[in-house]
Amino acid sequence: MRVFNSIFIVLFMAMLALPLVFVDLSPDRVSVKENRMLAERPKLADIKSHPGRFIRGFDAWFMDSTGFREQLVGLFKVIDKNIWLNGTIYTDGQYTYLVGKRGHHYFAHVNGMLIPKFQGRQFLSEDQLQSMAGKLEEVKTYLNSKGIPLVVMFCTDKESIYPEYYPKSIKRGTEPIQLDVITRYLQEHTSVDVFNIKQALLVEKDEHLLYNMSSGDLTHYNQIGAFFAYRELMKHITVYFPEMIPYELNDVDILYDESGIPVVSLKTEKIYKKLDSSFFDDVNFTQPFTSQNAAYENTESSLPVVLLLRDSYAAERFIGQYLAQHFGKAVLIHWLNANHFEEYIARYKPDIVVFESAERELRGFADKIAGIPKLP
Repeated sequence: MRVFNSIFIVLFMAMLALPLVFVDLSPDRVSVKENRMLAERPKLADIKSHPGRFIRGFDAWFMDSTGFREQLVGLFKVIDKNIWLNGTIYTDGQYTYLVGKRGHHYFAHVNGMLIPKFQGRQFLSEDQLQSMAGKLEEVKTYLNSKGIPLVVMFCTDKESIYPEYYPKSIKRGTEPIQLDVITRYLQEHTSVDVFNIKQALLVEKDEHLLYNMSSGDLTHYNQIGAFFAYRELMKHITVYFPEMIPYELNDVDILYDESGIPVVSLKTEKIYKKLDSSFFDDVNFTQPFTSQNAAYENTESSLPVVLLLRDSYAAERFIGQYLAQHFGKAVLIHWLNANHFEEYIARYKPDIVVFESAERELRGFADKIAGIPKLP
């Protein structure tokens, strides 16, 4: 027993000492795992002239220079994501995920901030609802003067479609859920065509898995869910463009990769192309140009133009690929840039405008839409 204890102590001390012995003294170091420059060693001269700065700098440098740092960071991430060690909650980077029933995983955002939404707690204040409703009505009036219809679409989080598999330790709030409360408020206090896709997806959930279970993209609906979201949106678009014929299920192929994740593709030939980012050179963005802002041009240029102020739920791999087949141009801009709305209307001259937001992003969406400058 004494020998075993001695071996354990030696190994323990070695584990503590080796990272100190192999401190990295090289300059200009970059952490690939963290995508940042690591701290530089402070100047010894600062000990006397700026002791506080030296202590802070040395602390940052020492933490960034510990031997085997990259390996230790990697080990921490593996442990942090390990479901067996963490029970029903694990993290991947800054995001929190929950492990529910029958192997279903749920995106809970940073520090589990989406859990209160599942519990039915109000996440838009009365002021936010009133401000958003007022601005949406103003936008509709402005677009009406130009003969441009407005459609507002809210997409659902996984727990709104599959609440039965959410961790049983977390009790669900009563119906109606906040998504329905917000949708109904806007329907009752504006004349805008506002809807959410919850009921449309609930109809399909028994026949199709609409959100991935435990691997792949766990933050969005999958491509099958996106197809039915597109179908629901087209019910509203075809009110204004009845000549457009939405795709049916028999118009797409559904294949599954080795992880069981569905990939949906149109059987018909793709008739659009993605435009270069220079397409946006002459307009303003609150956010720098990213993949969230994209434009697509159809080979049939005489078709109508659609402008989408949206988030990632309407990206090309989801809804965008279908809309680009129907419209001469499809201009997709993140609603973070909503304060430039009037400029986009003047520049792109859309025939219809669609606002889209994920359920979990409605707080930010409401604030950005309410922040659109007063329209003429």
